[in-house]
Amino acid sequence: MDKMIIRLAIAVTCLVLIAAIVSVAVMVIRNIKSVDVTPSAEAMASVSETEVMSSETVTEETTYVFDIEDVTDAPTVTTVPTETDENGETASSRTVITSRQRKEYDQNSVYIDMESVLQNPELPVGCEITALTIYLRYLGFDADKVDLAKNYLPKGGNAQYKDDLLYKDSFFDYFIGDPFSRGYGCFSNAIVKAANSYLDDHGGGYDVINISGSHPDVLYDYLAEGIPVICWATDGMIEPEYYESWYDNATGEKLDWYLNEHCFVLAGFNMSADLVTLNDPMKGIIDYNINKFETRYEQMYSQAIVILKSEDTAEDETSETATAETETAEETENGLEEYPSDTEE
Repeated sequence: MDKMIIRLAIAVTCLVLIAAIVSVAVMVIRNIKSVDVTPSAEAMASVSETEVMSSETVTEETTYVFDIEDVTDAPTVTTVPTETDENGETASSRTVITSRQRKEYDQNSVYIDMESVLQNPELPVGCEITALTIYLRYLGFDADKVDLAKNYLPKGGNAQYKDDLLYKDSFFDYFIGDPFSRGYGCFSNAIVKAANSYLDDHGGGYDVINISGSHPDVLYDYLAEGIPVICWATDGMIEPEYYESWYDNATGEKLDWYLNEHCFVLAGFNMSADLVTLNDPMKGIIDYNINKFETRYEQMYSQAIVILKSEDTAEDETSETATAETETAEETENGLEEYPSDTEE
């Protein structure tokens, strides 16, 4: 019996020793891996631009390359489901009308018909450039969202560390990341640049006006004049959630990025029903409570853009109209002279 107990004790001791050795080995391996894959801030700062790891975007039509460091920590794509009422009807059940005609229902309600263009599947994080596509198509241009995202949207990132602080380009001026795969997004200055560049290549005739900082009433005033507005709020009008901060490469200003940033074309309002109508690149034509929209609009830095006919174009059209009317009047007068009435002697 004593020998058996001794043998059991020896066996247990051996098992404990083996377990301890295995545990130490695992810890060593993990530490080695951690050192291999987690560079320090100083090491990241010392890496040259040519040495930064890059990756081709997932869309074959897209040829540009972005820095993987710019989007490594970017939020994943999330879509807020469309709200339904007690009868199960969705808020986006409205028929999408593409007649491009302005309709006024009464003095407190305006709706501007326009084509609905959805960002998916090509642009999972490209709501801003898709909203510009909607607007340009409303103006009569044959704009394509993929072409705009690939060739006109200014993209940035340039992540780097300075004194242990993260610096990147500003999301006000550049789209941070890649609209075809993963990224943060952008605000009005970037879309103004894209719009001006596109218009320069396609005949111009319009002025892109950044009205960011405007009170919501200014947006409604434009709608009352038959002018839609590109604006920013949140997907589904949910509360924005702080996600990440960095410092602007150009100015050193601290920038705070919030989740669920989303861009739309404001197409109408109904003051009596407390509703705004948005052409949503994610959901189509959809109504939201006007007070909730105004709150989210202000939380997203009150960003807004309109595109107006340039003064020269408007003057040319007025001149052409006047000339046509004059020619019509002269033709009518000449016709009367050539064909006198039957009562004339």
